[in-house]
Amino acid sequence: MTKTLIGPEGIRIVLDSREIVPNDPGAGTPAMVYVGAHSGTFWCALDTGEIDGGDYTLSDRQSRWLDDQFDSVDAFMEQHG
Repeated sequence: MTKTLIGPEGIRIVLDSREIVPNDPGAGTPAMVYVGAHSGTFWCALDTGEIDGGDYTLSDRQSRWLDDQFDSVDAFMEQHG
């Protein structure tokens, strides 16, 4: 199952239950953040405020929105993992 959350300034989170690896949580990429052609994992973007290895810095508005999505992402992971 996939679910997309759309935020401000072109940011979106794509959740993909097929990427959840219960026995090895670091193996898949079940929560990805995209802004245009830039991408990164949800947790890295949440932690650093950057995606694409630092090539794209999230705006304050995007970062706040990402932080606000934590419970939704966590619930998705719990439900499907």
